[in-house]
Amino acid sequence: MKSQRLISALVFCLAFASFGCDTIDKLTATNIKEILDHPRDYENKEITIYGTVTDATSILFVKYFEIQDDTGKIKVVTDRLLPAKGEKLKVTGRTDVIEVGSERWVVFREKSKPDKSEKAKRD
Repeated sequence: MKSQRLISALVFCLAFASFGCDTIDKLTATNIKEILDHPRDYENKEITIYGTVTDATSILFVKYFEIQDDTGKIKVVTDRLLPAKGEKLKVTGRTDVIEVGSERWVVFREKSKPDKSEKAKRD
């Protein structure tokens, strides 16, 4: 009986912890619709978005993926390994505008993680 309670408590805690992290990430992230509707408000500011990866593409030297939250979808330009479709991610970076002919895209440029040599220089 005592072991069943312990197992039940452990399962409850694990479920709550995973639900809690997802909820906290959603609450602390900037809505994608806000970024797309008012890109100048986020110019030169580091912000965080959270959502589900819907697509990932690599074209020549440019890698990007699309991330979607409850409010919209945005392309994220990255230097890192592309994530898998369906993966939930929290991404920090800055907005950017890419113009190709008459097309204008508001994109999110993911902040690069410093490599070990840059970190060693700062320490």
